Amino acid sequence: MLILVIMLLFAIFAIAALLIDIGMARLTQARMQSVTDAAAIDGGWQMALGGDQTAVRNAVATRTDKLFEIWSPKRLELENGYDLDGDGILESSQTINTNSLGEQIRPSLNHNPSNEPTGDIVLGDYDGNSIPTVLPGLPNGYDRSPAFVQDASNPNSVLVRLRRTNEQNIQGGTSDGNLPYLWSRGSLMGFGLKGQGIAVRSETIAKLSPATAVGTAVSELLPPVLSAAIPLAEVVSESFDRDSLMTFSDSPEIGSTVIDAPNATLAGIGYLPIAKQMSSGQWQVIGFIFANVTADSIVPSTPAESGFLYANITSNLANIQDLSDELIEANQSLSGTYISRAPALTRSQQIHGVSP
Repeated sequence: MLILVIMLLFAIFAIAALLIDIGMARLTQARMQSVTDAAAIDGGWQMALGGDQTAVRNAVATRTDKLFEIWSPKRLELENGYDLDGDGILESSQTINTNSLGEQIRPSLNHNPSNEPTGDIVLGDYDGNSIPTVLPGLPNGYDRSPAFVQDASNPNSVLVRLRRTNEQNIQGGTSDGNLPYLWSRGSLMGFGLKGQGIAVRSETIAKLSPATAVGTAVSELLPPVLSAAIPLAEVVSESFDRDSLMTFSDSPEIGSTVIDAPNATLAGIGYLPIAKQMSSGQWQVIGFIFANVTADSIVPSTPAESGFLYANITSNLANIQDLSDELIEANQSLSGTYISRAPALTRSQQIHGVSP
């Protein structure tokens, strides 16, 4: 009986050790995911402000650096051991390398200016209706097409990656070492697996969608909403006729009523509502552009070009009441260079395993 109890204790301790290591890997994943989520959103806001791709990449890298200053795990490495399975690779020993103990892991993302699909920061177009059947993490590399196709010329999304996979020579990307097995080193796990450690990665895509509402400009750093609306036809044709402006004084969100009357006195810089005549015959707001309106002209612009450092818009539909399918479809179908957009997380996942 005593022998049986001892054998069971060995099994229980081995399982518990493995669970502790897996739990640490999951915790690391969650923290890495929080970093990529926040960094992707910051990059998306730079795109929404009208920043160029350099500004977008800088915003992503800056947010990552700041978050790793707040939370950064300690690096824990094990000494090299012996080639126990004859593959020419030294498995890690049971001894911790005290020379590296306490050093913090602070990844420095590759800005990936050539926009390689394998990079840490990738700009492109995301189509949620084309999710690939093979999810990231399987041996298909880092190609996310057709759902996400890299495109730095006119992107609508930014993809951010963090990797602890011990990968080498990633085009446009970086990778830190795998998480070492600690408690599981006393188990019967294969020597090769013990030496490899646990590969952990996180990946986030933030996509710009047409703005649905504009917040109050409580600071000079935030652009205001202009008290007029421009017909959708003027935006589609990019004619932007000053005489086409209509009267608007309702809440700055889609579905608000626009009065079919000229507005000849408006002048200012800010978000200009886009009006469309719905099937009911009523003119309603379906989105926004950013523009400089003078007594003679309407000049489309971006908040960044006009000196604004922040944007106070959202693409969230959930907070607006009583939206018809017609309104939602009109908003989501808006396209073109001048449409105001706001970022939202569209693909956020934790990925682990040995292969990319």
